[in-house]
Amino acid sequence: MKIGKKTGRIMGRIAVLIFTLLVAFIVMYSGFINKKAGMIELKSRYTFTVDIDYMGNVLNEGDDAENQTIKNLSVSKIGDIWIKEFTEQFSQKYLPRSKTLKKVKIDETTTLDDNEKIVLISFSAKVADSSSEYFYPWGGVLDDGRLKCEWVVKFSIDDHYDGTATIHVADMFTPEEYGIARYNESLKENVTDSVNGKTNDDTALARYEIINSILSVTYDGGETYITVPVDIHNLLMQEDSSTILKSDSYKVSTTMTAFMYGGKISNGKEMPVTIIYSNDMGKNWFTCEIAEIYTADYYYVEFFDEKSGVVVAGYDRFDSQQTSKIYVTSDGGETWSDAGTGPTNNIIKGVKYIDEDNGFFCYDYVEGMDSNLYMTKDGGKTFSKILLEEQELDSTAANGTESDGQTGTEKLTWSDVYKEALVPFYEDNGKLIVYLTQGSDGTYNSGKTAAKYESDDKGVTWKYVGQYELNL
Repeated sequence: MKIGKKTGRIMGRIAVLIFTLLVAFIVMYSGFINKKAGMIELKSRYTFTVDIDYMGNVLNEGDDAENQTIKNLSVSKIGDIWIKEFTEQFSQKYLPRSKTLKKVKIDETTTLDDNEKIVLISFSAKVADSSSEYFYPWGGVLDDGRLKCEWVVKFSIDDHYDGTATIHVADMFTPEEYGIARYNESLKENVTDSVNGKTNDDTALARYEIINSILSVTYDGGETYITVPVDIHNLLMQEDSSTILKSDSYKVSTTMTAFMYGGKISNGKEMPVTIIYSNDMGKNWFTCEIAEIYTADYYYVEFFDEKSGVVVAGYDRFDSQQTSKIYVTSDGGETWSDAGTGPTNNIIKGVKYIDEDNGFFCYDYVEGMDSNLYMTKDGGKTFSKILLEEQELDSTAANGTESDGQTGTEKLTWSDVYKEALVPFYEDNGKLIVYLTQGSDGTYNSGKTAAKYESDDKGVTWKYVGQYELNL
């Protein structure tokens, strides 16, 4: 009997050891995979280039070519080469599923304009993660898990006159923009909405709806709705919409649901900034007046748990100026205290708090700014500018210009191109991300690329990742 117990204890210890080693292996392997994934740089359609020889063969780094010029490569051949190399990026080992394509099929490459080097490229691929937002800018149609794309691409060829050349994308259009429509209309119902990054099949369980001037919330994907006891005319709505709230002015979750309203004079009556909230999925609703502000046109609300939360009110907007105030709660919304003001009086583009202490204020970019993005580490008492490190632009970074009646090229620098930051957000991999965009008048890569930076320390430091295409 004693021998049996001893054997049992030994086997138990061995099992624990094996389990511990297995967990350690999984942790180490996951770290290895994440490190490998972080080393992969995926280029956008506008920044991806291909080096070829005079026969159209793709060159790898260090390859030699005969000293001949590029002759008579057909535009369709150029398109075939480029799309094959471009899509191969997304089948690399260690690439996250959200960025992975499988079974890529080049259906057709059709020459549309030989002189301008414009082709129509049709291809499809299996998306490893059908919920991924990464491929939304491609404007494809998702049909049974397969992404179908048609791009009109204008190429430029940089002939090096040594038997090699580089293929660049000069511009890109949808078939509709170019004047041809080839998509199967029956599939367009599945096209991703590039504005909000959601498919038409919205599977979110917790959300709001405004129907017949009544605000309601659902926590079961629309099976049942609960009326929110508030006059929607007092809420902040998107411009030219009676059914969509301003994006930051509400929060709907199973833990806390809250809507900001008021901050204005309605029918001759002053209505202060007010919050209506529920911490029991709409069974009970409570209201609290936060501040005697009557010219508000921006709200941000966030709760970190059942007790702590923050709101930001933007008001007194005039020309390019706007005042902002920060208020915090530690009792679930019953009372709010003044936590300070925003770091500048520019127009608020957006606010993002990632916890009680760390938050970001993003403002409309004004020419001459060294940064339009600020960070607080103490809940809004103090702020510092976020200055993102400049990079080198590639050899194509030049704009056609006219000066004194003469056409030439003006070489662009990083600060000429990437100026305006967007509000930071978390990716699915847990990385805090910020994009530095070209603003509304960008022309580099047709104004459609942005520089991506990521942070592992809640925004204290940022690492450049690459240039990516965005739908802005």
